[in-house]
Amino acid sequence: ANQRRGGNAGDAARKQQMAVENAILDAVKKRSKNKGDDVDPAGMEERDDLGVRDRVEDLISSIVGLEHIKCQIRGLRRTTEICDLRESLLPDHGAGVRGLSAAMLGVTLSDEAGRPRAPHMIFFGNPGTGKTAVARLLAKVYHELGILRKPKFLEVERMDLIAADQRGTIAKTREVLEEARGGILFIDEAYTLGMTSKRSRAENAGNDAMNEIVRSIDTDEAGRDSPLVILAGFPTEMNLFLARHDELRRRFDVTFEFPDYTPRELAEIFVDLVHAKGFYLDESIRVDYIAKLLEKSTDAHWRSERNGRVSEMLLAGARTEVRKRIRSAQFEEQEVDPQLILRVDIETAMMHDLK
Repeated sequence: ANQRRGGNAGDAARKQQMAVENAILDAVKKRSKNKGDDVDPAGMEERDDLGVRDRVEDLISSIVGLEHIKCQIRGLRRTTEICDLRESLLPDHGAGVRGLSAAMLGVTLSDEAGRPRAPHMIFFGNPGTGKTAVARLLAKVYHELGILRKPKFLEVERMDLIAADQRGTIAKTREVLEEARGGILFIDEAYTLGMTSKRSRAENAGNDAMNEIVRSIDTDEAGRDSPLVILAGFPTEMNLFLARHDELRRRFDVTFEFPDYTPRELAEIFVDLVHAKGFYLDESIRVDYIAKLLEKSTDAHWRSERNGRVSEMLLAGARTEVRKRIRSAQFEEQEVDPQLILRVDIETAMMHDLK
């Protein structure tokens, strides 16, 4: 008898869960029609039907590689979409839609009002792996999702936080935190805060700045308007720095490692840069072709010291070859497309500029 009662209770719970999920999907469909968007109920992914562009997905897709970061952003987006339904499903925190009660909807939806909060983060990576670019893009994405009040992105380093004495350091740090309020504060080469300067009268100036950052995070947690702080730096230096400053480390819930770009990813970045600068490639040039040239012409250690800069160097070299061709054509009275990059331009740049 007890087994039958347990089975009946389990069936009832599953039916209730299905009813909740169906109610949510119905609300999503209804809401998307009102907005003119077509929504995939299985994955709750917005589409580009009816010519409506999904700006958030466009921003996420613009990142080359770094799939683990894209997954984190998309997961936060889905959580945000669920929270956005709360008011439509439980407008008065009483009766929900289609006769569902708040208690039933509580199976799926959080009882906390408002949107989710993005965690403070640590970015590890070699030079040129895209730490700053991704952080700047996150400011736009999180603002689009309503997680940040504004798309503010403020990049600072040690000299922007440290003064000659303790009072000055605290004042400078507070000023930076206030300026970044509602957006993202990106502290590049954060490990330098653990270093001492002979010119500073305050031996623990870096500690004073870190304590102020910790105080801001702890004090403003409930207000949801403190800046989202990202500490960035090289892997070895950052690991040593954080191991010595546990109080700071415990405030940062998420760590992202930015691996070195593969030749194919560098080729993709190069193609994106070409289009962004208003150039276009000869039809015979493909990403695989550029990737093979990069792998053949450079070694992994050389690329790891530059990463995204490799693509910039390659484009600069290719543009130089285009300019040479334009000058030669003027003397020979030939027509040259000033925006077309040929195979020979890339191959020559590989030989002379990637050293």
